Amino acid sequence: MISHYRIDSRVVHGQTTTRIVKEHPVDGVIIVDDGISNDGFIQKIYANALGSIQMLCFTVEKAARKLPEAEASKKSYLIIFKTTESARQLAEVGYRFKGVLNVGPQPNCEGAQLVEKMLYLTDEQIADLDYLESVGTSMIVNPAFTTPNLSWSAAKSKMGAR
Repeated sequence: MISHYRIDSRVVHGQTTTRIVKEHPVDGVIIVDDGISNDGFIQKIYANALGSIQMLCFTVEKAARKLPEAEASKKSYLIIFKTTESARQLAEVGYRFKGVLNVGPQPNCEGAQLVEKMLYLTDEQIADLDYLESVGTSMIVNPAFTTPNLSWSAAKSKMGAR
């Protein structure tokens, strides 16, 4: 089963191993990102940070085939996307999220707007999340797990987007 979906630019980090995994106990973490899936070095770093928790890394294409197996498994998985784009690409090939997608941190960059602490979004990222919502993805915004969950529509209203 998939216990939690999250978009987080940091992918695997201290919060993943101390907070997320404790609140959503899992047998494994599945990273969905084309770049990371082709970078053995960064995969080793993430696997070391996770310790005894199994880590798998899939391209978006492979995730479209393998996530239904994870859903049907007796094991519990946390799915992490580095970017909104990867989550959108997965939905574009027909995958439908079976739970809530938590929109976590994205860095401040040129053209990005502050949405919530630790979450800045560009117009392209907003379009990605709008697409996900349009295909029925249930989303919350709570990057640091220290604020109340916001719906995607409430987060957009907060930053003045439509």
